[in-house]
Amino acid sequence: MLIMSRKFICITDDCEIFCLGVKSIIESTKKYDFTETHSSGELFNFLNETNRLPDIILLDVKLKKFGSLNGLEIASIVKHEYPTIKIIILTSFDENDVLKKALEVGVDGFLPKETITEELLDAIGCVLDGQNYLGKNTSFQAINNVLKKKASRTGLLTKTEMNLFLLICKGHTNQQIAEKLNVSIHTVETHRSNIKNKLSIKTDVDYIKIAIEDNIEEVMEFYEIKK
Repeated sequence: MLIMSRKFICITDDCEIFCLGVKSIIESTKKYDFTETHSSGELFNFLNETNRLPDIILLDVKLKKFGSLNGLEIASIVKHEYPTIKIIILTSFDENDVLKKALEVGVDGFLPKETITEELLDAIGCVLDGQNYLGKNTSFQAINNVLKKKASRTGLLTKTEMNLFLLICKGHTNQQIAEKLNVSIHTVETHRSNIKNKLSIKTDVDYIKIAIEDNIEEVMEFYEIKK
């Protein structure tokens, strides 16, 4: 039974045993409602027919069912057609190109399947709070390895904008940033808009991507990314 006050989690993974394990973890909290699909077709049929969209989709990056789109293709469509839905990519693959493309699509989190027992609930809570969750530093190192070195893009920012940029990278909300910098939320929103325009930022994940590209030490240390 779905309880409307609870957040609603959907998993799309072709391994039904894995889905059962995830269901057990989620339902043990008694905080979330849960459903599962096993291919892109099942997922989009559900999204088209349901009267309640999920808050988060846990999405396997490599679905093996015949005719199914892969996780990145699904994520791209969901982000376009259902922009309110958050997406956490589940992967047992340490593939640089997959992680880079996922950043470009604008997913809200990454979670290695081998750490799902320890990290799943933290990842869900983090994403529901409007932050990005990128797992342990194995994934970060993979992302860092594939990003080409470029001239510092953050060099375009003023000192105030850079302070704001660093706080956004660490997952702070506009309210938290306003309190920390002792400014109004309107001021934070204005600076944030300026940063987006200067750096061509489209999603919150882009902040972290740019920080890694620019090798910003404070962000690298915050996420335990090895240079």
